[in-house]
Amino acid sequence: MESRFSRHLSTNYIPSDEEIDFIRIELVSHTQELARIDERIRELSAQRDQIQAYIEPYRALISHPRRLPVDILREIFVACLPANRNAVMSAREAPLLLCRISSAWRTVALSTPRLWASLHAPLDYILENEPRKLAVIEWLQCSGAAPISLSVCPQRGWSHSVRFSAWSEGLSLFKSLTESATRWYHLDLVDFLDGSGWEDQLAEISTPALESLKFSGSVSLLRNLDIAKVPSLRAIALHSNDQDERIDEFILEMPLFWSRLTHFTLVWHQGWQVGISFRNVIVLLGRCPQLISIQVSLSGANTETPSQLSDLILLPYLQTFIMTKSSLGAQSLGFLIDHVSMPQLRQFSVEQLTGLTSLSVIALGTGSPLLQELGNLDLPSLQDDSLTDPWPEDLNWLISDSLEGILRSLSSLTRLVVSGGYGSDPYLTQFLHLLTPEQNLEAVLCPALQELVITYCSDLESSTLDAFIQGRIRLAQGFCWLEIQNTRVPDLISEAEIQFYWSQGVDVSFDHDGYGLVLSPWMGLSDDVIELQ
Repeated sequence: MESRFSRHLSTNYIPSDEEIDFIRIELVSHTQELARIDERIRELSAQRDQIQAYIEPYRALISHPRRLPVDILREIFVACLPANRNAVMSAREAPLLLCRISSAWRTVALSTPRLWASLHAPLDYILENEPRKLAVIEWLQCSGAAPISLSVCPQRGWSHSVRFSAWSEGLSLFKSLTESATRWYHLDLVDFLDGSGWEDQLAEISTPALESLKFSGSVSLLRNLDIAKVPSLRAIALHSNDQDERIDEFILEMPLFWSRLTHFTLVWHQGWQVGISFRNVIVLLGRCPQLISIQVSLSGANTETPSQLSDLILLPYLQTFIMTKSSLGAQSLGFLIDHVSMPQLRQFSVEQLTGLTSLSVIALGTGSPLLQELGNLDLPSLQDDSLTDPWPEDLNWLISDSLEGILRSLSSLTRLVVSGGYGSDPYLTQFLHLLTPEQNLEAVLCPALQELVITYCSDLESSTLDAFIQGRIRLAQGFCWLEIQNTRVPDLISEAEIQFYWSQGVDVSFDHDGYGLVLSPWMGLSDDVIELQ
């Protein structure tokens, strides 16, 4: 709508008193029209709400969920359960959430035993409210005869010093849980500590159908228990807080059916020197011919290799082999490759593979031709046996030959973790040159590579990195992730380049070391001050 003042709108023009009176008179009719329109909108909105209220119940009456067969509805309900943990006693999640939708759904949910066959039981939370103790019993009753997955977290500070009534309540609740122990197929005992009064309670449990056991806390508690002595046990995960070095030997004394285990995890949450020795790792491998996966915390204080083995250890099903907390040197890796056959190995990861020769890594790739994930290679330590000290001034051709042999032996790799080392080492540059596809795409090394993680980068040209990424994009074999950690090269990749790579399907994570500083206008201010900005 045009007026004589239209040209002055959105300007700094100041109208005179006469013009202000004219504008006020001009706005009266428009204001009245606006009020009429608002009233009409309110009337239409009310009509819309009435029609909507009429339509919705009829739509619900003919909706697809209402007509779903009960067996399909049950499968959908079970699929709503958490995938990586047991169900919790909360109305915000399945299965309790499903009971609050409608009476029909509640009836179906309560008559579906598999829906109630998993439970996480934090005793403090349950004992806080009397109805919850009854709810636990009803929960397990709803599971019928289905196998049960249970995780239990004990009371905080539960010991003989706790008042007797609290101890009695906890004991009664735990005994209620153990009434279904014959149906337990997975058991997770969380933060069970030595000296907390659990020894006698755990010793009374009999779990004849147990297939999987996860235990965190004082592993020494398992010394006299029958939980791990069942023939059906296939997977065991121990997360230890023990600092006693004798636990290393205690693990070998556990009365397990070692030959039947398919998954074994042993993780220490203490210092780097606490863990299982490499010698005992080899002993464990010899006891477990059915292993599919193994993860252990390797002791940094004991890298002794066992005496010569008379027979080759064959692990025909092993796919995952992870050792954390300590590096693995050339001697240990060489011993492992010479004495353990892992033809189906897909993932091999150590905290760091150091002091190695190219021949030892090549032997790993040759012996495990299906290897897809490898870490963490320390590139400067991958020396060719032919290199002597002092080294020649120009090492590029020797480095290239050594690294090329390694990469050719790892033809199935999809994920690789490497460290470039300190100083001006040429290894990382040569490494990326070799992985950069040239015109002849058929001769590319590691053609299936999808993820590359560089854990340290101190000397690298941005052009080298760009050529690598661009070459992998042209190769069109699914390369999608590049992560560079703790780099000392601040301008290695610009934000614009990162956005361009992302547009081409490659995510780049770039972590500049920066000596731990994050530059910000709020540097030096506490968190509560920052929140007020």
